[in-house]
Amino acid sequence: MERLITLAQLFLNFANVIILLYALYRFLRKPHDDIERRICEVEVAIKDIRASLLQGNDRFRNQDSTNEVLIHSTLALIEFEIQYCLTEKKQLSKDLEKVKEDLHNYLARRGDLSRSN
Repeated sequence: MERLITLAQLFLNFANVIILLYALYRFLRKPHDDIERRICEVEVAIKDIRASLLQGNDRFRNQDSTNEVLIHSTLALIEFEIQYCLTEKKQLSKDLEKVKEDLHNYLARRGDLSRSN
């Protein structure tokens, strides 16, 4: 009986040592686990930001093409109005000439003047 109690105490002491070693391992491993978790969170956040930027870039590309169509349409309407005034022998307004000049200057700065003709 005494031998059984001694074996039980020895087993419990051994189990306590194993538990303490495991607790020490978990304690020493905690900073690494925290850093690893935070890095994963940052990687997910970066992935979301990149996806958002790509989506925003697509929207801006669509806006650029829409703006280009509107600018060229406006220029065509101005040209039409000027041509109409010339064929009907009416006086061109200074504002219409200025708007045409401003639009041509803007397109020339952007490098789109060759596409507007």
